[in-house]
Amino acid sequence: MSDASEPASGSDAPQSESTTRASASESAATEPALDSPKSWLIAALGVVLLVLVWGVVFTFTVYSQALETAFGLSAFRVSSVFSITTAALYVAGGLIGILIARLPLRPVVAAAGVVFAVAVGVLQVTTSYAGLAAAFGLIGTASGTVFVVVISLVPQWFETYQGRAMGITMTGNGLGILVLPPVWVRLLARTDVRTAFLVVGGATAAAILLASLVYRRPPHRRSSGDAPFDRRWMRSNLTDGSYLAALAGFSLLWSWYFVLSADVVEILTTGGIDSAVAATAFGTVGGVSVAARVASGEFADRIGMRVTLAGGAALAAVGMVALPLVETTAVMYVLLVVFGVGLGTIAPLFSPIIIDRFGPEHATAIVGSFTVGQAATAFSTPIALNALTGFTGGYAAPLVFFAGVTLLGAGLFYRGTAPDTAE
Repeated sequence: MSDASEPASGSDAPQSESTTRASASESAATEPALDSPKSWLIAALGVVLLVLVWGVVFTFTVYSQALETAFGLSAFRVSSVFSITTAALYVAGGLIGILIARLPLRPVVAAAGVVFAVAVGVLQVTTSYAGLAAAFGLIGTASGTVFVVVISLVPQWFETYQGRAMGITMTGNGLGILVLPPVWVRLLARTDVRTAFLVVGGATAAAILLASLVYRRPPHRRSSGDAPFDRRWMRSNLTDGSYLAALAGFSLLWSWYFVLSADVVEILTTGGIDSAVAATAFGTVGGVSVAARVASGEFADRIGMRVTLAGGAALAAVGMVALPLVETTAVMYVLLVVFGVGLGTIAPLFSPIIIDRFGPEHATAIVGSFTVGQAATAFSTPIALNALTGFTGGYAAPLVFFAGVTLLGAGLFYRGTAPDTAE
């Protein structure tokens, strides 16, 4: 009796292992392949998610005055809310990129959706600065998580069409800045800022939760995940002058973008542009950046990715210097096109540059560490702009300063990502 009830042994063991392997092979065969319709669904959802999370955070300049009025805040406190949001986005995104290498993605994305929904709920009931800051901190945390999951997951689902899929996915950032400003303007003309956030934020939370039903690594990556976080690898980078130069440069070269996202409507209004026109026109940056992402790839193939990215940063710096001189809508649109080209050049190129230079086997951790580095600039730029504007009595000198910071960042990044001659 005991012989019959115990597991088979001896010659039956190999047969059992063979059966297990065969079952695993059959299961893998039924899974969607790379470059499959499932892959393109992952990419399409990525576009939607980036449109919403990026659009909510980086169109802050469009609804900042509504927040100032509704909560009775000073300009400095409004700037600090944006600083908290973007710092949370980059810190959370960076840490998530480092830590989720071996975690299943579905619960991570679902948790981000719940956190975003909670933030929208807090905005409906809070009347204090502390509550507002907490809500936007949660929005930044959830958005950063979604951003890093999207940009690290989509390329894993493609082989032949990886470049095309990532190019399409990353248009979500530009489309968010294009689509959301007129949505905010229309909503704020008809209702208050809390209700506007209930509509836009509620749709964003719903989209994230929907994506959590689908988002998972492809079959060949589920058992192993990404390369685990290696402390020795990180320590070696933190003592590498090239890595530190690239990290510092990457953080600084985005300062122009945080200036635009936080205060461009106010800057243009100071120059005589109608606030509603300026808020709607801000979407031009996102729209132009979508086309520029494609064109920047062509330039990168011809003259190199690092040179192309540096050129985009230089354009953005020129735009910073010219921004306080804008007095007509025609000049405003020309300048916004310049910023759109700069954004569309920098955004798609930084990731392949740093991954190629510092090791593709740690791709998620590399992107994560650079994203954390951005947090300091994201937090400090709006506050510094507000302080410098108050000290100088206008925007001209502060914007020249940030143009210089942008160029310094581009130079450091270019130098730090130069090919390792020791290899």
